Amino acid sequence: MRFKIVLLVRSEIYGNVLPVSYQFELSSCIYRKITENKTRYNDWLRKNGFEQDRHLRHKLFSLSNFYIPKIKVEEDRLFVLARKVQLWISFLPERETKEFVTELFRDQYLLIGDRKTQVEFQVESVEEIQKVDFTKSIDYLSLSPIVVSNLRMNKSVEYIGPEDENYQEALLKNLLDKYMHFYGREFPHDPQCKFELLSVPKRKGIFIKRFTNDETKIIGYMYKFRFQVHPILQHLLYNTGLGDKVGLGFGCVEMIKN
Repeated sequence: MRFKIVLLVRSEIYGNVLPVSYQFELSSCIYRKITENKTRYNDWLRKNGFEQDRHLRHKLFSLSNFYIPKIKVEEDRLFVLARKVQLWISFLPERETKEFVTELFRDQYLLIGDRKTQVEFQVESVEEIQKVDFTKSIDYLSLSPIVVSNLRMNKSVEYIGPEDENYQEALLKNLLDKYMHFYGREFPHDPQCKFELLSVPKRKGIFIKRFTNDETKIIGYMYKFRFQVHPILQHLLYNTGLGDKVGLGFGCVEMIKN
């Protein structure tokens, strides 16, 4: 279930400068809003058949980058030169989700940024996006960088790109692991997965927890692609993202209408 959120830029107090790497801060802010009222949040989970501890490793939502009509970039800073910005958020649970999301974000303020610069936004509107049909083969566009990683023998992380021979296998493994995590059972069908690039991938290096002792850099890619897999898994990836580290603000995708 997907929503478009329109935000007003309130530059009066904090200014209009975001870090270029804002994905982690944005995702953390949204997650805090979603879970702020624990009673309401846990009630929503239960009504959708999800256990309270079954969303820790994989989040039940995916989040796009900001769509900002006009920007200026200077080094690691992003100047927001528009009065309004947009973002898209998708949720796997559907029962009472429209009411839950509208209640959460109505007239809310979001403060996004790192220790250096921040921007305050006010929610202007929350719009439910029309539901889509899931077929075996769908063309997608990434709305935030898609991250795929492997663990090396020395336990360090290696980020791989979509042209790597192991990329398709890694995407499918992540989806099947996510299905097991959310539903507590193995996927019962043959997934019949096939990944095909439709554009030249653009490499993105994103910092998280900038200017702290835990600062690290994540490598992801923006691109168009065709993905063939069982429709149930298409539904899962559309609503909870594709690849690793979706909970940090990565892996959100949109269907390309032919």
